[in-house]
Amino acid sequence: MYEMPEQYTPVAPYETPPRPRRRVAPLALLPLVLFAAAFFGGSYLLSPEPDVEVGPGFGFARVDGRQAVLVPYGRHGPRGMFQLMAQDVFQVRLAAVDTASGELLWDAQLSDRLIWEATVLAAGERYAYLATDSGLVVVSLADGSVVAGGADVVGEAYVASPTAYAHDPDGRRVVALDANGVVLAVPLDGVEAVPVEPGPWAQRLSGNNVPPPPPTAREVRLGAEVLALRDLPVGGVLVRTPGDVPVCDTVFHGAALLAGAAPAGHVLVQHQPSVNDRGTALSAVSLATGRVTATVGTGAAATRAVTGPDGTTAVAAGDGLVIARADGSLADLAVGGTDFFGNPT
Repeated sequence: MYEMPEQYTPVAPYETPPRPRRRVAPLALLPLVLFAAAFFGGSYLLSPEPDVEVGPGFGFARVDGRQAVLVPYGRHGPRGMFQLMAQDVFQVRLAAVDTASGELLWDAQLSDRLIWEATVLAAGERYAYLATDSGLVVVSLADGSVVAGGADVVGEAYVASPTAYAHDPDGRRVVALDANGVVLAVPLDGVEAVPVEPGPWAQRLSGNNVPPPPPTAREVRLGAEVLALRDLPVGGVLVRTPGDVPVCDTVFHGAALLAGAAPAGHVLVQHQPSVNDRGTALSAVSLATGRVTATVGTGAAATRAVTGPDGTTAVAAGDGLVIARADGSLADLAVGGTDFFGNPT
């Protein structure tokens, strides 16, 4: 019988190599990529920035250990097709901005209604409280997210009017008037209102929207001093009363003083930039030296001015917010900016 040599190695049968799979060439997707870039990118570049309107209902709070101003504002009209498809056309938002650096700490949406207002009443360590057209709203100071609002806080008889809510600083609480005339209170950093006895602040509660008084006057008291504007044949000067002792030599045109709000050692004067310029500007005047320490254009008259715990004063005017610091400097705070995707910047 034939025997296979020891050195012989069997040869495997020939196998036909598999046919390579056909792949879609990346170039076939290029027209689609170019169209998407032109459609979304072009619409973004050609669209104007959204309309931003800063409301007068701002307030102060500490956010992550930093002094911040909470700014409610409206943002109308998305920029570009991507934002139009992914976001609400009308937004009311709340931004937290560091008063020292101007850094945006967070920016959160509160409502998608066209006509909707919010006013910051008070802030604790965890929550801020807003009087809105949807009733009392509680937001987290960590990121601005809504924690509770309306019936969840006050009950089914809540009033959807900002004037039905106020801050009671002595009691460290927010007070509310419900539809049955019952006065309730929410302690700061709480989220549930309970009935309380009315106090001297109860007269501020109302179910009807009443416009606040203008924040300017011809004569104001700042601490122990009373300051006033006295007219000249052209313009006016700032004086101390009684005695009409001049504070400075600067002549202000179309001027008014911001009442009850100013950084320490200064007074804020709203005026025209010049006798021939009918615009609106804001100047800080040092009471110690009589010098105008800073001036910024505001574009419109002030609607509210509030001084925070650290002496910083915020002034709402036109579509912006001006910060007056204790050193006499003035700075515009910018809110409402967005990137391509509509995220706050």
